[in-house]
Amino acid sequence: MPRHKTERVFSEKPKLVSEGREQPGKARTLNDLDQHLHKTTLSDRVYGIVRESIRCGVYEPGEKITHRAIASQLGVSVTPVREAITRLVSEESLSMAGPKSIRAPSLGRSDLEEITKIRVNLEGWAAELAAGNASTAFIRELEHHHLVYCTHRRSHNSKAKMAANAKFHFTLYAQSRAPRLLAIIDNLWVAIGPTLGLLVNQGLDDNDGEKFHDAAISALKARDAAAVQKAIVGDILTARRKILQILDSE
Repeated sequence: MPRHKTERVFSEKPKLVSEGREQPGKARTLNDLDQHLHKTTLSDRVYGIVRESIRCGVYEPGEKITHRAIASQLGVSVTPVREAITRLVSEESLSMAGPKSIRAPSLGRSDLEEITKIRVNLEGWAAELAAGNASTAFIRELEHHHLVYCTHRRSHNSKAKMAANAKFHFTLYAQSRAPRLLAIIDNLWVAIGPTLGLLVNQGLDDNDGEKFHDAAISALKARDAAAVQKAIVGDILTARRKILQILDSE
């Protein structure tokens, strides 16, 4: 089944800061210190943008990523990009296929099955915990994120739809008030992000996501924690089934 290449678009296109000439060595003056801290902040921002792009399926599984391409798109020098990429590789959000070959995460069938089992347990649990902390204001916020998701899906804006889907899920999981649990789930999404992106790139984008989101919201309103968990697990398992169809056809 042919894949449709998607344009690599980050959440920030303009220059992140106005860059000056980088000075080697340690900061020696207050001005040098300010520039040093500014550069560190820039590296952190590049890291966050690239990591979020991985999580939201901007890259295809195993796609080659270059420092210069990211630097050009974000309007920054190669240095903060190199620092950010090194950090992402060290935490296994990106992989080194060779000395100068950096690639997005790529999952085989066994990898997908393992991550899916973990997600079912952890995300289902986070959803149940969130249900116990759900307020009217929180449910209204979640409904807003769901509306944004539906709007992007129906307008066929794939990148925005993936980002809105992540926003819906992580808004729900954050209401669990379990930060360590949330951090683990976040790392799982980075690992599986490019693979989830295949659903959009290969035309398997239907309204299943909307149905599960609607079910989760209805369950939250009913204060039915088990039903919230069931909706989220259903969403995860449906995505797994569709991804396996893609992997089996390759």
